[in-house]
Amino acid sequence: MPDVPDLPPPLRPDQIALIEASFTSALRVKAELAQSVYDHLFRLEPQARDLFPPDLAIQRAKIMRALSTIVRSLGSERELVRVAEGLARSHQRFALTDSQLHHMGAAILGAFEDKLGQDFTADMRSAWTSAFDRFIQMVSHAQDRLADV
Repeated sequence: MPDVPDLPPPLRPDQIALIEASFTSALRVKAELAQSVYDHLFRLEPQARDLFPPDLAIQRAKIMRALSTIVRSLGSERELVRVAEGLARSHQRFALTDSQLHHMGAAILGAFEDKLGQDFTADMRSAWTSAFDRFIQMVSHAQDRLADV
């Protein structure tokens, strides 16, 4: 694995289980969850709306595939790094800032809270937050390495 400075510790098995459980629950409302992600994102980053087509159908499918891939990769450090590097490469032309990445994480959390309500527990939120803190640093580091090439 490439060295990522100051990377938070890997998730514990109980955190991974909470993320998997909440994601599985959210799959029953995946279209609404995906829409809610973008609703939250555009409230946090209004200027980001211009980066997307008027019809978000393809984008909503992409965010759900990305979340599914991330959730499946949480148990494998090597796989999670590969996913982070792929995301950094596919978004390289946008030069995403750490703030934008954190806003996307917050938008996803907000969507889970909206769609799962009280079933999205404080422990689930904490597990997702830990996962995003780690994953965002991986993506940011991968973006830095790509910029140096």
